[in-house]
Amino acid sequence: MKNGHRIAELREQKGWTQEQLSASIGISRAALSHYEKNRRKPDYETLDRLADLFQVSIDYLLGRGASPKDSAGTEPADSKE
Repeated sequence: MKNGHRIAELREQKGWTQEQLSASIGISRAALSHYEKNRRKPDYETLDRLADLFQVSIDYLLGRGASPKDSAGTEPADSKE
């Protein structure tokens, strides 16, 4: 799944319109539409705001994880305290 589709899916799960989401992260509705349709890629700041808002990892938004919580606040499996 491409990252734009993940953004759209998360937005729809919350029941938000593109207008509501774009206003809450400080971008235009047109920009959000381009991201959701994979015509453009969001910059780091936008990805960071989306990840915080949806409580998912940036890796998930980029399509690098199957679960919304992949890499979000987890330590590597071989880390020792």
